[in-house]
Amino acid sequence: MPAIDPQLKLYAICSCVLTLEMLALGFMSAARRAKHKGYMNPEDKAVSFGEATLVEGGDHPDVQRVQRAHRNLLESLPMFFSLGLIYLLVGAPALGAQILFTTFTAARVLHAIVYINALQPWRTIMFALGSLSLVAMIVLILRQVFTA
Repeated sequence: MPAIDPQLKLYAICSCVLTLEMLALGFMSAARRAKHKGYMNPEDKAVSFGEATLVEGGDHPDVQRVQRAHRNLLESLPMFFSLGLIYLLVGAPALGAQILFTTFTAARVLHAIVYINALQPWRTIMFALGSLSLVAMIVLILRQVFTA
């Protein structure tokens, strides 16, 4: 079996962690909705446990908070997946991949945790770290493209 490039391996690990985070937040939304005895669609009553009511006009605030964290992650993942792949394909610096892929992943996981727990200024700090990681990837990609 051929050896996997270390940066590709890191990208794969980070992508899997972030995808698992997306799945976890989706499950967490459903669990919070069940905890507050609500369901979104009339057909869901058949599979709800105990007394549940149709949520009209919006979910419980706890459910909404998880959903906002979920949507926020969803907005940034396509950028990471595409920029990370481009980063690898153009051969940008390996150390940059290690720092930026890891920083982005850690910042996004921590962002969801602090978002769900309403912890400011940490939510803003984690969002900024993730965003800066993406911007740094763009800079290093463009530098590599224009100097190669």
